[in-house]
Amino acid sequence: MFDKLFSKALLINVLIALVIIALLLLMVQWGLKSYTRHGESIPVPDLRGMDLARAMETLEDKNLEWVILDSVFDVSKPPFTVIDQNPRPQSRVKQGRKIYLTVNASTAPTAELPDLVGRSSYKFAKMQLESYGFKVGEPIYKPDPHRDAVIGMLVDGQPATRKMKVKKGSTITLILGDGLSNTRIGVPYLIGLRYDEAEFKLKGYSLNVGALIIDEGVKDTASAIVYKQFPEFGKGNMLHLGEPIDLWLAKELPEGIVVQPELYDVIETDSTNQ
Repeated sequence: MFDKLFSKALLINVLIALVIIALLLLMVQWGLKSYTRHGESIPVPDLRGMDLARAMETLEDKNLEWVILDSVFDVSKPPFTVIDQNPRPQSRVKQGRKIYLTVNASTAPTAELPDLVGRSSYKFAKMQLESYGFKVGEPIYKPDPHRDAVIGMLVDGQPATRKMKVKKGSTITLILGDGLSNTRIGVPYLIGLRYDEAEFKLKGYSLNVGALIIDEGVKDTASAIVYKQFPEFGKGNMLHLGEPIDLWLAKELPEGIVVQPELYDVIETDSTNQ
């Protein structure tokens, strides 16, 4: 009889212990699931286009962390705007996950202005400049034999220089040749002028400098003297606007060359169709 009671009590105790162990295991499992949010996920919000402060608040509200991974410069977006993110919008992640952000820089980086003068057409130059991150303004046309050829560039309205460093997003204005127009002008008289004076005078008449034939001994081209030109000055000698004049330069005026200063201001014009 005693043995039966002892065995029954032992069995009850064992069963109670097993139930307690099972309950403890269930509680531990529930606690782990609750702590790790096992099987639960939330969609990643779309942060692209938000300013950084708002994006940070949005992530914090959803118990997500943020990390600035990179910065780029997009002239069309305000500074500190979220450009891209990883994971992508609507991806499902656990709370506490880090979201990596690419943000628009606050200041524009600089790039070297490509050398396009005398090398490019308008279409190619525009494509090149935009690929460097520059804006391209309305072109300016000036007399030149080559239609739509790039003959100059302006940066925010100022003449560009070779290998110039320019902020991305700056406006580049291309100066293009308008081709030979129907307007003609008499060949100006240039003999006896310094090269820089002759060049200035040609620009004033919408003509260009052609080939330069420079004598030995000339060290400073700008101060060299024009002693010959082609085409020559003379009544009836006409050029289309933009056409070139070849110049011969010497350190000093060669012997036998007679200068006629009274011809410097003589110019013929002809606007008839050719």
